[in-house]
Amino acid sequence: MFDCIVERFGVDPSRTLMVGDRLETDILFGKNCGLATILTLTGVSRLEEAQAYMASDSAAAKDLVPNYYVDSIADLIPGLDE
Repeated sequence: MFDCIVERFGVDPSRTLMVGDRLETDILFGKNCGLATILTLTGVSRLEEAQAYMASDSAAAKDLVPNYYVDSIADLIPGLDE
């Protein structure tokens, strides 16, 4: 699916962040597509879940760990100007 987006819109994956509120879908999708990921804590998944996956010995669990997290998606707005 992401390949279609890249092809159609000329998106550069190295300059793209996957922002989501669910580790098992949004973050996993981003990781599978080679994107940096941000978990927003105002949604479904909690920081404690990501920390548990990080501490796991399972490679599959590591794929659910975001690169970054923010308390709210609103925290991303100041960075949009950069």
